[in-house]
Amino acid sequence: MLEFKYKNDKTKYKVEFSRISAHVVQILGEFPIDGKGFVLSREEKEDGWDYSGYTTVYRKVEGGVQFSDDGSVYVAPVQPPEPEPYVPTLEEVQEEKINEMNAAQQAIIQQGIDITLTDGTTEHFTLTDQDQTSLMGLQTKVVQGAEQIPWHTSDQSEHCKYYTNADMALIVEQAMQFVTFHVTYFRDLRIYIRSLSDKEEVEAVSYGIIIPEEYRSDPLKDMYMVMQEG
Repeated sequence: MLEFKYKNDKTKYKVEFSRISAHVVQILGEFPIDGKGFVLSREEKEDGWDYSGYTTVYRKVEGGVQFSDDGSVYVAPVQPPEPEPYVPTLEEVQEEKINEMNAAQQAIIQQGIDITLTDGTTEHFTLTDQDQTSLMGLQTKVVQGAEQIPWHTSDQSEHCKYYTNADMALIVEQAMQFVTFHVTYFRDLRIYIRSLSDKEEVEAVSYGIIIPEEYRSDPLKDMYMVMQEG
């Protein structure tokens, strides 16, 4: 600690001193703030270190003050204004929604379908790109009349097994119908989304909504009709 007193003042105060820059010093402690210049000494000493030129209050700080000897005062840096939040265009909102719907379509297709076989049992079949390619190849075996056609369900704990010609025909037919529906549905949904002129309408679209009739392709109209009849 040091002893602080203003120039031509007898009252002493115990303070902490530090130099901030070539022209600014800092005094921390309990004392009145004034611009008279000051002297410092070690406790019980009369060192009389002269800071009489530090007469300008540079700025007040927590627990004390900073003085300058060149008349300078602290100027807070100007904070740049907060940038305005970006507002996407209608086209950007549409494309973002289309990407979202495409991801939903892909996930639903790959998740697959439940198929009821000729014996009344139901099995689930995934429809990843690899599955679809394999099923298209097995379609040839169905046409050729093979009676034992090897394939697997989506249950990885199950071994690959044989399916009858009739069962494999069901699997291929229903799997391809499932894929075709979702591919067709997404293409029409994309056209519908791009027709919307309001961002809120676009954002409200979810996968599976009934597409208005004027935006349905002929294949989708026929698929909807079959679904309603079923």
